[in-house]
Order: sequence, then structure tokens, then C-alpha cells
Amino acid sequence: MARVLLVQPPAATRNKGGSFAEPIGLEYVASTLQAAGHEAPIVDAWVDGLGFDAIGDEVRRFKPDVVGLTATSVLVPNAWEVARRVKAIAPDVPVVMGGAHAIYEPRWTLQEQAVDVAIVGEGEDAILELLDVWNGTGSLDDVAGIAYRGTDGAFTKTKGREYNDHLDRLPFPVRNDRHQAAYSLYEVVGKRGCPFRCTFCGASADHRKVRFRTPENVIEEIAELFGRYGKKKLYFNDDVFTINKQWAHDFCDLLLSRGLDIEWECQTRVDLVDPALLAKMKRAGCESVVFGIDAGNQKNFDLLKKAITVEQAYVSVRHAREAGMAVWCNFIMGYPWETHRDLQDTIDLARGLDPHFARFFIATPYPGSPLYDYARERDIIKTLDLAAYSQDSGTTILELEHVTPEELSRFVYKANMLFYLRPQAFLKALNGYRRQGRLKNLLRALPAFAEYLGRVRGHGSPVVAGAVPGNLPGEKARRRG
Repeated sequence: MARVLLVQPPAATRNKGGSFAEPIGLEYVASTLQAAGHEAPIVDAWVDGLGFDAIGDEVRRFKPDVVGLTATSVLVPNAWEVARRVKAIAPDVPVVMGGAHAIYEPRWTLQEQAVDVAIVGEGEDAILELLDVWNGTGSLDDVAGIAYRGTDGAFTKTKGREYNDHLDRLPFPVRNDRHQAAYSLYEVVGKRGCPFRCTFCGASADHRKVRFRTPENVIEEIAELFGRYGKKKLYFNDDVFTINKQWAHDFCDLLLSRGLDIEWECQTRVDLVDPALLAKMKRAGCESVVFGIDAGNQKNFDLLKKAITVEQAYVSVRHAREAGMAVWCNFIMGYPWETHRDLQDTIDLARGLDPHFARFFIATPYPGSPLYDYARERDIIKTLDLAAYSQDSGTTILELEHVTPEELSRFVYKANMLFYLRPQAFLKALNGYRRQGRLKNLLRALPAFAEYLGRVRGHGSPVVAGAVPGNLPGEKARRRG
């Protein structure tokens, strides 16, 4: 049996005042490998605070047959450095990279010679087949859903891999006892895929087929988590939790019938909730919901192919508040075509919706997204240095037609100031943190939030977005980049 070392590379962001998210994709790969009899420990450099030298020490200690890396676009430079360290220690050990960037940009991923294979899709079955190849059975060309360099160095991409339609058959993700103590939330995936085509999102280029676990299977995993590690808030890492309302109703009914006392949160869309569903979710323990609003007026909703209306945003945010949930709304500012009026509309809509929390992100053309293609076609991407694609990198990636970087910085600052420095908004946010049991997060994050405000207030300083106390850039990536 093989020894596979799975690595989440060192973080690309500061993570001041934040918390850590589970590498849920690696945990699924680890469980699949272990179920097949292989050794597959996870090195989570985020949680363990490991640098590249320390990861190298883990490679020397474990002596892997294969090393597997995961990376969003922002993490790719660090993942490449890990791959180089592996090859310096063990030149013959294959290095495999999965994650969003490998899926959307396998050729780009393989520009680093230390990476041997990119997994272009879901990794559970692909990694098992790769181990067979490296054990002498078949060839890389027989493995669906990968890319590699041929013997002549030419880029080779195999046929696409069919999505796994039977998610209940997957073993539950492997959890590390020591790591679980550091994660602020349990993470559970109830479904995979998103059918929508939002312009800014890489998932619109892939993952379009939605596949569901049964509510019974999800509840079984939750019960195991709480029984093993104790009570902690749970986060559903689904693109759209209520993509199928009946599934959401069935899940809540089962959770209520089982009498599991858990608190959880999810993200969804304003066109896929209603008062009855929100009320049931609240009764079943849903303490907070995140809505992706992502713009400030109907013109931009349409340009972004959001397939929602301003009216739906107002109605659903109100219904979620009335259900007793803490409501988060995400906004994106700085699309290439936006004007000062558009940016002001985003600020006005955030204040008008009046959720407990608002996060203001900078539009970033993540590889794989239609926004990336749009920007490349118009030659308005200022850098392809992926380290700059982090929301707190201090770099604006796009050349905007009507707005300068300094003006965008002022609008982001203004958005935060006008939203949070209202007495009712501050009290509502404070109550939201209390309701979610996150007052400690708030206190831990306030110094970093103050630093953020000081830097952005300088107008000429770097643009930093999404900095809500307790959810600072780097606290919890949305796994899109």
C-alpha cells in the first residue's frame, strides 16, 4: 500500500484575528485513500503554522510515495514552493496538485516543473487510479480527469471524468483530532455543484451538475462529529444550501426529529428561500445565513448573470431577519464597467437591506471565471502574479474604465464606514455576534479591523476588502479563487 502525504500549503494571507477552515477536499481524499488501505496523513500548514522548511521536515520524516497538494489560485505560488521542496528532498516522488486552480487552469498549474500531475475535477477516484499507474498498472493517459507533461514535455490532458453521482458512497472526511481543536467551525458538505453562471465565480465554468447526499447520510456525519468532538457551530460548505428546497425541508425535518441540539449556518441565494423554509431552518438550529448579493443595482445583477432582482434581495433579507437569523450579505465592488454611481448604489443597497453584517469585496478575476475571460480579452488584468489575487494583498487586479484604484479604495472605506458606524447597525452586529457565540472572535479581530481602517483611510494605501470584524481577509476563504 502507498504512503501519500496530503498538504495544505502555508496561507497566503495575514489571518489577523481570524480563524481556520477545514481543508475539506483533502479530508475527503484522505478518507478515500485510507478506505483503500493507504496511509494518508494531512499536513495543514495553516493550523500548524508550518513554513516551507517545516513541511520539508515532514516529507523527510514520513518518506511518502506520493505527495498531494491542494490550492486555490491565491495559494498556487505557495503550493509550487512546497512542490519544489519535495523534489529537492525526493526527486522521484510524484507531486499531484488538485483544487480550484488545477481544475480551471491545468496548463498554468503545470508550468511549475515540480508538479507532475494536475487533477482536473474531483480527486477521490483520480488519486486511486494514479496510484495504480505508479504501481505499474496502466498509464497516465488511462486516468480520466487529469493533466500532465508527456515524455516530450508537451502538455497532455486526458478525457474528462464523470462526476460522482453517489456521494453517500464516499466515506466521511478524515478528521484530525488536533486540527479539529483549532478549527472554529465544523464543516460539512451536503451537496456538490452549482447550476448558476455568475460572471465573477469560477464555479460557473464547472461544477454545474448538482449532486446530493441524502439527509440521513448528512445527519449521520453530524452526529458522529458532535459525538466525537463535542458541541461546536457547524458550517455547510455548499455553494447554495437551498438549491433544492425539498431537500432543505427534509434535512431540517430529520434534524428536528432526531433532537440534535446543534447550531449551524449556510450560504444561499435570495431567490431560493421563503418564509416557511427560513422559519423551519431556524427551528432546526440555523443561526445565520449568508446571501451573495454581489452588486448594488439591477443593471449589474443582469450583467453578472445573477438571475435575481433587487426586490428579491429586500424580501429575503427581511424574511431571514424575521425568522430570527443573523443575516450576512456579501457585496463586490470594482467590476471593470462600474461607475461612481454603481459603487454608490452598492453602498446604498447594503444600508437599505440592513443585514446584521455586510462584507465588501474587491472584484477579482479568478482564473476559470467568466470575469477572468472578459478581462483577458480586453487586456485589463494588471498582473498574473497569483499572490496578488488575495483580498488583502493590497493590489487591485483590474484596470477599471471609470474608477481609479484610489477612488475604489475610498469607496470601500466609505462602504464600511456608512454601514457599520450607525448606532443601530453597530448594535445589530453586536447582537449578531452574541447570537452566533462569536463575541470572542469579535474581540480578537477588532485590532486588525482598526488597522485595516487606518490603512484604507489613507486613500493611497492598498485596497483591502471584506474586512468585517471576526471575518477578516484570510479568516475563511470562500474557495472560489
